Amino acid sequence: QFWRYGDWVDVVIDDCLPTYNNQLVFTKSSQRNEFWSALLEKAYAKLHGSYEALKGGNTTEAMEDFTGGVTEFYEIKDAPKDIYKIMKHAIDRGSLMASSIDVS
Repeated sequence: QFWRYGDWVDVVIDDCLPTYNNQLVFTKSSQRNEFWSALLEKAYAKLHGSYEALKGGNTTEAMEDFTGGVTEFYEIKDAPKDIYKIMKHAIDRGSLMASSIDVS
């Protein structure tokens, strides 16, 4: 299930994963017998219409889709002066956090 536009959406997939030369093409685990991350990615790609649609995605959008939660986004260069206090408060509440680098 993924949270989309205010509702939980069921996504059903099979376990046929895209490979090339007997290797998974996209997300893979360091353990050859572990496939949950590739299956999750396949379901997310199906939700969005294709694997290509996931390219260049936004971390906050994915976190909302996976959890149904609400996100806040800060550009480090424009972050509030008390960003450490904000992050500490979020950690104390058990919030999820992520970071990413835009390589455009």
